Amino acid sequence: MAYRMVFSDMDGTLLKSASELSEKNIEMVGKAVDQGVEFVICTGRGVYGVERFLEKLHLLGRPGYVICQNGAAVYNLENMEMVLKHSFSSDDLRPVVEAARAEGVEVYLYDDRTFLAEKVTPQVEAYCRVMHADMRILPDGLEYEGYFTKCLLSGSYEQLDAVRKRVEPIIAGKLNHFFSGPQYLEFVKTGVSKGEALRETAEKAGVPLGEVIAIGDSENDLSMIQAAGLGVAVANAQEHVKAAADYVTETTCEQDAVADVLQRFVLGEQ
Repeated sequence: MAYRMVFSDMDGTLLKSASELSEKNIEMVGKAVDQGVEFVICTGRGVYGVERFLEKLHLLGRPGYVICQNGAAVYNLENMEMVLKHSFSSDDLRPVVEAARAEGVEVYLYDDRTFLAEKVTPQVEAYCRVMHADMRILPDGLEYEGYFTKCLLSGSYEQLDAVRKRVEPIIAGKLNHFFSGPQYLEFVKTGVSKGEALRETAEKAGVPLGEVIAIGDSENDLSMIQAAGLGVAVANAQEHVKAAADYVTETTCEQDAVADVLQRFVLGEQ
């Protein structure tokens, strides 16, 4: 099978745990792109947390797309303009924010390049440093004048699971939710997922799903792993993600798992 598109998650997949992009991954992505393969980053991050890595991968300015906020926002690599946006209102989000406040977890809100937090905390400051995000403080995030593309809750797994159980029956049909890590619970508009974004992007490119690879490690990657012709879980992936994958790498994100996938299935070097 000749694969023409590769969709890759970032954190825990393409990047090492310290948000580092290895030279080997850069090299193998470059080789794949030179052979005409489209490499698509598909991440939960906002676009501001992705652009410096696109530059390192020499993808900026090329034809193609980058998928952000778990499929809620898609940008054209040639000019970094948003070409697809799935948003929801404060009214849709209100039960989530109220439940989060009751459990004492932090609430982060997103709209394109806007990152909103309700207060400054060490965790918020650390997040902004890692993501290169410009923070806007709004004591009541629900008073934001625009629409949201994503809500991220940060806390312990026990706190987040309590929020999830409390709001599930209320937000059904309005918001989709998933864990992107033990300490992060994310909400997007119903119907939005990495898998749906993969389908839409592959269709735009005229590439059948059977000629698509998707690589990930967490619950929010499941939909794209299941949608792709070849769904790959890296060795450090959550167990239920590995169980859903067609192939599990022998290497972790710390050991350049994405490069190994490209060498094996795209470049034919293994």
